[in-house]
Amino acid sequence: MTARTNTPDVRNPDGSLTIRMKRACNGCGQTLGDVDDRDVDEHGNLTDVRGECPACRPLVELEAAGCKTWRLTVRSIGRIDDAVDQDGIYAKGYWEDVDGKLTVTGLRIGSGPDRIVAKFGDWVVRHPKGQWSVHKAPEPVS
Repeated sequence: MTARTNTPDVRNPDGSLTIRMKRACNGCGQTLGDVDDRDVDEHGNLTDVRGECPACRPLVELEAAGCKTWRLTVRSIGRIDDAVDQDGIYAKGYWEDVDGKLTVTGLRIGSGPDRIVAKFGDWVVRHPKGQWSVHKAPEPVS
């Protein structure tokens, strides 16, 4: 796949700004570059561009290898907790002090020293043989 161009914004002599529409990864939201013909399929739907994203490409590879992935959010935590529980593995909200108040900030999977913790925004991965892992969310680009 050819690399995307990334056309910079241009300030015009009259003070206006000319921009080129950018495509963001549909997995993590990072900007990948300019929108082009590969972004829409023959039915007019946006294509999956996670394979172009350095942060999400490993998830696409894991899914191709038979893994199930979930992005951990406030809305998805219950669904992921249920999936982990169905494997007979202990899962519970992960609590931290946020501005002086105990707050759920993620999900703890397993118990004892081998437990893993996924924070909101991370990806939780169930591998075909039943083990669980976490793919950390990318650091925000400034």
